[in-house]
Amino acid sequence: MPGHRYTVYGKDYDSMADLVRKHHVKLASHDAKSVPQGGYRVDILAEDEEVAKLAAAGYRAERRADPEVGGRARQAELRAALQMTGPANALHPTAVNRYLLVEEVETAVAALVTANQKITELVTLPNKTWEGRTCTAIRIGAPATGGSARPGVYFLGGVHAREWGSPDILINFMTRLLQAYQQKTGIALAAKQFSAGDIQTIIEQRSLYIFPQANPDGRHFSMTADPDWRKNRRPAPPGHAQSECIGVDINRNYDFLWDFTKHFAPDAPVQNSTDPCDFQVYIGPAAASEPETQNAVWMLDQYPDIRYFIDLHSYSEDILYTWGDDDDQSTQPEMNFRNLAYDNKRGIANDSAYREYIESADKAAIVKLATQMKDAIAAVRNRQYSVIQSLNLYPTAGTSDDYAYSRHIVDSARSKVYSYTIEWGSENNPTPFHPPYAEMSQIILEVTAGLLEFCLRVT
Repeated sequence: MPGHRYTVYGKDYDSMADLVRKHHVKLASHDAKSVPQGGYRVDILAEDEEVAKLAAAGYRAERRADPEVGGRARQAELRAALQMTGPANALHPTAVNRYLLVEEVETAVAALVTANQKITELVTLPNKTWEGRTCTAIRIGAPATGGSARPGVYFLGGVHAREWGSPDILINFMTRLLQAYQQKTGIALAAKQFSAGDIQTIIEQRSLYIFPQANPDGRHFSMTADPDWRKNRRPAPPGHAQSECIGVDINRNYDFLWDFTKHFAPDAPVQNSTDPCDFQVYIGPAAASEPETQNAVWMLDQYPDIRYFIDLHSYSEDILYTWGDDDDQSTQPEMNFRNLAYDNKRGIANDSAYREYIESADKAAIVKLATQMKDAIAAVRNRQYSVIQSLNLYPTAGTSDDYAYSRHIVDSARSKVYSYTIEWGSENNPTPFHPPYAEMSQIILEVTAGLLEFCLRVT
């Protein structure tokens, strides 16, 4: 990974946004958090020379644990745990008390379907990854009765390779949910309780679609080679032999304002790149060019009953909602991402040149659901996730949540999908993208509580 991880402190939120707008640093965490003594903090990835310039501009910086060294430690811990446990039991994958390997995630998906055939369906995704892997997902739901509409809920994980915990969260979620339903019991997650009736409601009155491991190539590479690898494993373009020139950031590859150089203001601090050698946020050669992106989109195309979508990422302890390209507004419907008159104006927060339209009723419903999820997470061990718009310290383009919500605007025949990104995990973890497993196991519990609550609350 280029650069070191620093926590940077500034006097106010605007000064934190300037880290991207004026100083062009790469953020590691998504948003700035307030500090008790006043001001804000955010994690960045930077070389020492860049940090010296920030200090001259009035910022205070603390160097954190080296992500490369910490990541190697996580890899070593995983190898040691594997020697102790051997392969995970496919029917009880979470019992190994360690991160699951790529093949163990897929084996667990298949085993859950085999053990719960009456209420599950195995979904084989149509596009193999660059390294030839086949991905699978699960549909969960008892056979519908009475002809009533059932809301579809789609959970996506494992998009960014180094965020090891997202597939594990979703495997844990499915394992607990299906086991509780079969045994007619509730689920207790510390102080957060779900009754047997709650579980029955989720299984019998919802349709769940869980795609736990979208980027298995990248996950395998992160677990075995470069622990901070983020992208997929698309081969480097001709003439680019460097290892950094491999891969695309899948969560910048969706068909939503993908060509950011055209759609955004020239000085918008978009965290996207057209450089194939960008270690973090290369957008790819075309919108939805990647098989991993195509698989995630295929789920939305294949199952039009999907009305809700959550993409699991790390880190920041945030629940993000639409939009990520600019500030939300609900008064000027003509000011929207499809209107070419606003090209070269998007992406500047707190200005009047452009704001992204969202219906006020949609925003109210989206925020309400996010808040209910936040409260369920907090009930497990009092971790306080923030509910915030995806546009925060910087704008984005080509992301999954904005794409999922935008689909019904592009084509009115498509379902409206309320969309979110969960950024699990704290910056205080020594390797926040893949924390020591003792901490990750607690994160798994709290996010599982949030997802169960979300499934209960959708209508």
